[in-house]
Amino acid sequence: MLLKKIVIAEDDDAIAHMVNMALGDAGFLCLRARDGEEALKLVKAHDPDLLVLDVMMPRVDGHEVARRLKADVMWSRTPILMLTALAGVDNEVTGLEAGADVYMPKPFDLREFGARCKALIRAARRERDRNPTTNLPGSRAIDEEIEGALKSGKPTTVIHIDILNWDAYADAIGIARSEDTVKNLGQWLLDAARKASGGGAFIGHIGGSDFIAVLAPSQSDVFVEYAETAFDAHKTTLPGDASSLWLVLAITNTEGLNLQTGADELGRRLGKAMKTAKANGKTGHVKFTG
Repeated sequence: MLLKKIVIAEDDDAIAHMVNMALGDAGFLCLRARDGEEALKLVKAHDPDLLVLDVMMPRVDGHEVARRLKADVMWSRTPILMLTALAGVDNEVTGLEAGADVYMPKPFDLREFGARCKALIRAARRERDRNPTTNLPGSRAIDEEIEGALKSGKPTTVIHIDILNWDAYADAIGIARSEDTVKNLGQWLLDAARKASGGGAFIGHIGGSDFIAVLAPSQSDVFVEYAETAFDAHKTTLPGDASSLWLVLAITNTEGLNLQTGADELGRRLGKAMKTAKANGKTGHVKFTG
């Protein structure tokens, strides 16, 4: 399970304890910093999903912490919820300009605070974990999507999509054109998922020519048909000699799997099915059967 980490930078023990209890009960791992210097060290050491930041702290205040993080290419993506007794529009503007994504004055409602934390984490993860070639969700988002499916207990189909003979083809056409081809494939798969599900299916990009689809079992056959048809229809438009390329799909489902071991078992099933699909040497799909 991917545990979400939050750094709480707050020098007031009572408030820090209240925030820690609220977020800890919601399933977050909370790391406490008592001043700005410690907050910076914790963020850089743990790469948290969120920084809850007080403004008036010893050594380095919250505004300076926010400025330093947002100025750093690695840590600028860390979302910041600024929590402070400094109310009023002027103070809020100062906090937001320093780098806060959300500004909440004290005292605050714990329910609103928890909801804002979750919303910030959702938005940040969605944007930070996208494949740069296709702009589709990346590996971390794929793991979370599968984890969510296992946690819900709802029957779910997971499909691994790849292109046979891709590496040799990509070497022949070069980096720029191969990235364009992968980008196009991502769009074809996304279109297929939308048609099959009406917009509710998930498409993620692992990297290279590898993609993952997560959708309802009733939608899987339709998705596979759309995906294979789209690839065959566009194959002649690809750069270079694409005659050796074939779309291969490995299919399995979450039946009988639990949250603790299900992700590893899904990976094993998909790996076995993909190996069989690639051994066939032509466009096609293989379902895991045991």
